[in-house]
Amino acid sequence: MQIFLIAILALILGSFFSLITHRLFNNQPIVFTRSKCTNCGCILKIINLIPLFSWLFQRGKCGECKCKISWRYPLIELAFLISFLVIYFVLGRELNIKMLLHFAIASTLIVMCIVDLEHYFIPNVSQYLLAIFVALLLISQGGSNAVLTNLKAAFIFTLFSVALWAFFYFIAKIDALGIDDIKFFFIAGLMLGMKDFLTFMILSGFFGMIFGALWQKLKKDENFPFAPAICLASFVCLLLDKKINPVDLMGSLLFQGF
Repeated sequence: MQIFLIAILALILGSFFSLITHRLFNNQPIVFTRSKCTNCGCILKIINLIPLFSWLFQRGKCGECKCKISWRYPLIELAFLISFLVIYFVLGRELNIKMLLHFAIASTLIVMCIVDLEHYFIPNVSQYLLAIFVALLLISQGGSNAVLTNLKAAFIFTLFSVALWAFFYFIAKIDALGIDDIKFFFIAGLMLGMKDFLTFMILSGFFGMIFGALWQKLKKDENFPFAPAICLASFVCLLLDKKINPVDLMGSLLFQGF
């Protein structure tokens, strides 16, 4: 029953945030407006709005004009579903405040990825919300002292990101990190602490190389959004909670991944 409820919650939130991010950046009313087909403008019925399943049953097409529906909608809903179920099983299948805060963090990370993929920036409001959810998670686990302890790591993560930016900008002549990415490094440090510093950096670089190569190949764009890489790295580190040995991880990536 819990799995079913969590799956429903994930799909509803995925559908909601896919709608919000689309309308927000297309200057459309966010609330009090019926959902419409982006091609023919027909009002969608309830049967057309069932997250993920409506898209599958309609074979990815509008029921009226038969125009293809963007893959962004089912992919976002699927991302929410997978992340929520992974959290549920990794955290011990016990629905509590810790799990709910992980759901909130995962939702915010996905929204950050969506906006960066489509518009090449990370909204400040999502960064603020993420910082709040992370602080609440730390307080629920170790009190206010946990927040103060991880603040030191947050500044170290930020300094490292600035050093990375300076290296790529002045040495390699590449603007590899944006100001939004640097802000995220601060929150990542607050979230993970120093024990996951090396693991986070390794995973961020690894995911960034893979995603960057795919982005440039498929999109033919030299500039690629970095948020998916750092969001995925922070999500993995948060869930595994310092259980990754960075030395073993580096060895696996170097000698097995390549």
